Amino acid sequence: MQRTQKQLVGLSYTSITHPDDLPGNLTQVAALQPNGPSVRILKRYIGGEGAIITLEVQVSRFTCCQSEFLVGTLSTVPDPGTAIPRLIGSNDTPHTLWRRAKDLLDVMHARDELLGSELFADHAWSILLLVYVAEAESRIATVGSIVGEYGLPQTMLVRWVLVLQAKSLIEETNDARGALQLTQKGIDCIEHLLAVQAPASVN
Repeated sequence: MQRTQKQLVGLSYTSITHPDDLPGNLTQVAALQPNGPSVRILKRYIGGEGAIITLEVQVSRFTCCQSEFLVGTLSTVPDPGTAIPRLIGSNDTPHTLWRRAKDLLDVMHARDELLGSELFADHAWSILLLVYVAEAESRIATVGSIVGEYGLPQTMLVRWVLVLQAKSLIEETNDARGALQLTQKGIDCIEHLLAVQAPASVN
């Protein structure tokens, strides 16, 4: 966006959306249902230096704990030849996918406590799920927060993050806090896998 975090905090997306795209964008956002399906919007932004930036936004209206948020993930426009097939059906709303991810993390945590974490080594999947859940809850996942939640030594976590970046599943970042964000490919892959989980696992 050619802006610092300080410049972006508090800004409405409408103030940096290209004027020609704003009417259609407002209509699409207004049509979002709470905890309903997300939509993907190809739109242009006005960068801080005046450049026109074209991005794809996956946005949903998320309701949790008596609060409502618009949760969006910005990504560069993907190459059509590298699209991940999606299995998401009509019942697979952002809320149900978030709930499945939370359930998987709960099961993995209970498994490690009961049987010992040394028996299992699904670090990459755990990191992806933790970042996915953080984004769904409008939180910023960082190296430090993942270390706290997952208990993996920071040096090992950083090595796995580099692997996930090499696989184009997590965005490269120069953020001093070690902020982690999924790429569009990462989101598609995780939701593809979450969608094959039995709906009965959702509370």
